[in-house]
Amino acid sequence: MERSLLRDTWEELKRRRVVRAGITYAVVGWVVLQAAEVTFEPLNLPPWAMTWTVLGVVLGFPVVLVLSWFFDVSRRGITREHGVAGAAGAAFAVATVLLAVAGVAWWLYGVYAPTQSRLADASTSADSAANMAPPNSIGVLPFNDLSPGADQGFLADGIAEELLDRLARNDSLQVAARTSSFALRGLAQDMRALGRQLGVRWLLEGSLRKAEGRVRVTAQLIDTRNGFHVWSDTYERSDQDLFALQDEVAVAIADELSSRIKGVVAQAPTEADTTNSEALQAYLQGRQAWRQRTADSLQRAESLFRKAVELDPDFARAWSGLADTYLLQAGYGRRSEQEAIQLAEPAAVNAVVLRPKSGEAWASLGLLRMTAGQYKAAQNSLEQAMSLDPHYEMAPMWLATVYANMGQVDKRREVLMKAVELNPLEPVINVNLAEMMANSGDRQGARELLQRVLAITPNEASLLRAVSGMELSERRYVEAMRAARKALATDPDGPANIHAMLRVLLQIEDFDAAAALANRLPEDTQDRHTTVQRIAFSSGGTQLLPAMEETIVRIAQSPYSINNSKALTLGGVIELRAGNPRRAVEWLGRAAGSPEQLESHFDLMDPASLLVVALQQLGETKEAERWSQPLQDASSMVIEHGGNAMQRYMVEAMVAMHDGDTQAAVVALNAAYDKGYRERWQLLYDPRLAPLQKLPEMRAMQQRMADEFAAAREEISQDRGG
Repeated sequence: MERSLLRDTWEELKRRRVVRAGITYAVVGWVVLQAAEVTFEPLNLPPWAMTWTVLGVVLGFPVVLVLSWFFDVSRRGITREHGVAGAAGAAFAVATVLLAVAGVAWWLYGVYAPTQSRLADASTSADSAANMAPPNSIGVLPFNDLSPGADQGFLADGIAEELLDRLARNDSLQVAARTSSFALRGLAQDMRALGRQLGVRWLLEGSLRKAEGRVRVTAQLIDTRNGFHVWSDTYERSDQDLFALQDEVAVAIADELSSRIKGVVAQAPTEADTTNSEALQAYLQGRQAWRQRTADSLQRAESLFRKAVELDPDFARAWSGLADTYLLQAGYGRRSEQEAIQLAEPAAVNAVVLRPKSGEAWASLGLLRMTAGQYKAAQNSLEQAMSLDPHYEMAPMWLATVYANMGQVDKRREVLMKAVELNPLEPVINVNLAEMMANSGDRQGARELLQRVLAITPNEASLLRAVSGMELSERRYVEAMRAARKALATDPDGPANIHAMLRVLLQIEDFDAAAALANRLPEDTQDRHTTVQRIAFSSGGTQLLPAMEETIVRIAQSPYSINNSKALTLGGVIELRAGNPRRAVEWLGRAAGSPEQLESHFDLMDPASLLVVALQQLGETKEAERWSQPLQDASSMVIEHGGNAMQRYMVEAMVAMHDGDTQAAVVALNAAYDKGYRERWQLLYDPRLAPLQKLPEMRAMQQRMADEFAAAREEISQDRGG
């Protein structure tokens, strides 16, 4: 019975040309869907239009099949078919409907079920992230400049930053740091995604328009749980009355939040640092330039902060900004550390005297003391800054650097995580965090951290320099060079960027390229003289260059400063290698300071250990012994808590050489090599390792390094990817 029904049905399908109708419809439907896919988006049709078009094509298929069963289309027109329609027709109609329903149900499930699942997951994730954000947390996004000339970006940013600062002073609010929120400028994401990135429940966005002596600010408050605006208002004042404008907006926002969140109170605005509108605008422009951290931007920042303090000598934050600028110029600009310290000292002191309760002022004083190598004093100042202003993220970041220099690894981690919590997208903070992670063995995590922040700020030089250093430590020379080149492109004259490139060139022993690049450093500076001398020494030079000798003689006659330690150490090494231990003792003694300093200045271990070698060569054993125990204590601390395995093994090698155990030194050096140690110049020329230089194991290691560097130079010369 079944076989007869199926046979009859199939014969009728062929006779009634149902198969042909189905194929024709499928081709036409496919063409329709292809046309819809191409044209719907340019026509700005909503997403559901495509969904319903597909659904219509699918549902039309069984209709066409049923109609082609009962009707025939020919030259005679449309005629009703007659024939075997009883059992076969019923079977066909039922089967067609069932198959159509099943097919459409399957298609709908395939389209909607995964989507709904993803939406549910995303909704759950978003709700989870939103619920995790404290209800009193808020981020302030950069304001848009809608001025006719589009030339008030600094003022728009400044207004947003001042609002952020005023909200941050409200003890009942948690405010995302400026760098993190401003790093999201221009990202095409909805407010829910931005809120998740900042970890805040509320976002404040707005715009500024300045024209004909008037400033208009529009502010909107957004709930990041759903992305909806919950409050908006517009404020307009004279451009000479920016303070009242900022206070009015800040109070209105806090008042709005207080009506929505239990525990949030609308505090009265705090007293402004200055009442001079022009000084405030200069300060805002100065901070904007300061954050760019290039040689040119820091020069602009210096001029603007100078203008601000000239307009209002009692403007404490402008003095603080001026001090910070001088000190950053030592690393990113064209000033020597000594000059930067001399210029920054009166500015930092002025800031503290004018506003002794300002955390920012105390942080500037802490940065000054840290740059001067006064780590204990810097620690006290930065801890004071954190207690006065728990929201100022630069204080814990600089304090982490102080702890690193003092060898206090656990404390460094604690305050650095505090800085990250305050400002999760600040590049410099993430660079320090990545360094700490890499030193503790989590290099992959460190790389991923840097790449996440680079995805938001892809041209941030400090991040690119950190990536270059990390790739270099893993002997990925091409990648290290690419990142260094990209950093240098952002500021070709920036000393920090030049040194990032030099690190790669010196590592692979491309001395000619390194010497050419060093000539781009500021002329007649200690940095340039020291760099050129280091290149010459690393390539086998045994004599002091005239410019370097003049530099060392000058600083050796100056009051002691830890900032001169590297130059004096380099000069001492060269004199020791040249067979002049007396002169080496003079300069290395100046570099190392005193044995007591080793307790809190681990960076002095290098000149101190070289000094011991020089003293032993002179036969001054008592003086050498006076240094030996503090040096041993510092070495033990690094070996036990240093974290960086390569550094730990190198310290072990130096300790073994001091004890006369060459075999233990070879074992430690091999372990350091396995962890990435590639300083071939040290194996060749460091006086502390001189007894090892002719050992077969050391010669083999030197040759492996030389071959590796030659291959790297060739690979980099052929690379066109960076």
